[in-house]
Amino acid sequence: MCDVTKRGMTAAPAAPPRGLAFAIAELVVIRSWAVSHDFRMVVRLDHGAGDEDYEEVIAFHVGTSPLCRSIMWRDTEAVFVQPLVGPVQRYDSVAAALESLPPRQRVILTDITATTWPAD
Repeated sequence: MCDVTKRGMTAAPAAPPRGLAFAIAELVVIRSWAVSHDFRMVVRLDHGAGDEDYEEVIAFHVGTSPLCRSIMWRDTEAVFVQPLVGPVQRYDSVAAALESLPPRQRVILTDITATTWPAD
C-alpha cells in the first residue's frame, strides 16, 4: 500500500498493529463480565498507545468516566491486561484475565444518622 504524504513522495508503510482482534465468543464473555461487575466496556479499534498500535483493545470504564480502569488486548499466544496504574499482566485466556481483575468497589455509606426514628 502506498502512503502519499507530499506530492510525488511516499512515506514508509506503518508497522502492522500489535495483537489480534478478539473472537465474538470472547467479546460476549467480556461484555457479560463487565455488565455483572458494573463496568462499561468500550471496544477500541486501531488503538494507539505511545509508539505502538493495537488492532483491538477492550477498555473498562466506571460509569461515564472518560478514564479507563484497565485495558485488555490479545495476541496469538496470550491475553494481556494493563491496569491504569501498574504493570502489564499476561494470561493464557480471556477467562483467566477476567478472574484476575478486581471487582469494582461498592460505595458503603457508614455516616448516615437518622434525624428521626419511625414511631411504632
